[in-house]
Amino acid sequence: MSRFKGIFQKELDGFVNYKIVNGFSYESQTYHLIKFDRYTIKNNIEKKEFTKDLFINFIEDYRSISDRTKNTYASIFREFARYLNIQGINSYILPEKYYNSRYNFHPHIYTDNEIKEIFNAVNVCFLSSVPKKQEQVRIILLLLFKTGMRIGEVLTIKRCYINYENNTILLENTKNGTDRLIVIDDKLTKTLYDFETKYNKKYEYYFENGCKKLYSVGCFNSIFRKLLYSSKVMHTKNGPRVHDARHTFCVNSLKQAIDNDINLNSFIPLLSSYVGHLDLDSTYKYLHLTVEIFPEIRNKAKDIVNINKEIHYEEF
Repeated sequence: MSRFKGIFQKELDGFVNYKIVNGFSYESQTYHLIKFDRYTIKNNIEKKEFTKDLFINFIEDYRSISDRTKNTYASIFREFARYLNIQGINSYILPEKYYNSRYNFHPHIYTDNEIKEIFNAVNVCFLSSVPKKQEQVRIILLLLFKTGMRIGEVLTIKRCYINYENNTILLENTKNGTDRLIVIDDKLTKTLYDFETKYNKKYEYYFENGCKKLYSVGCFNSIFRKLLYSSKVMHTKNGPRVHDARHTFCVNSLKQAIDNDINLNSFIPLLSSYVGHLDLDSTYKYLHLTVEIFPEIRNKAKDIVNINKEIHYEEF
């Protein structure tokens, strides 16, 4: 039975289901969507159109919430608006950092040594008594660090979409509502093939457990926290996080391109498409971050982007 009753009932149900299917635990976000649904009913919204005024009026209905909380709402409804546009419903996409929040997320970029320590922790961790699960965790981390995929994308890979001959993985219906093809190297392809041959012939999804259920994002986050605790990687309750593997991949890809004198005007659109960014702006943020971490490349990058501009890093 649907938890939504208003004009956007069908679309809200579809959006939440889409998120869950892609491995997201969407309970807290669904709670915010339910509040929006109730707002549309209370205010007799009858036109199926997501406008700027509709969103602003909904937010202003909760005058006591902080700008940081407003930005949380904006992030959720920014994605919902993109989903609506894909469904053919005219929708306004609120700009990032519309509200003046002091919160400024800053990614953690793992060093080569930190990545090594994390994989060393996998080899001796609490999962050593369950070899299949231990190997699954190792492969998930390999995919995260070597491809920049989102954790929800990795956990929902279907076996039939891994092409061992062409070294590709097809990601179905990703965050921005599109399919995406991931190219991997020979070594990673062999690792995936060897694991499937040994453990995985009967499953639909690549990372199903013994009960034929998918690992949730929350479950893997918990495992990752334990690995950080076991390794020598400095961490706090706020991070580093699994998602920082994606940031690390993008930064290292840009650094390698710059070191090899690859034309960034050509490379950035390729990287943007590969990691599934909706537009080039998110990829340019990584270029800022790359220059920040590796200042020696500043001169090579200065003609591409305003590297002195202040950037607000979010979950892109």
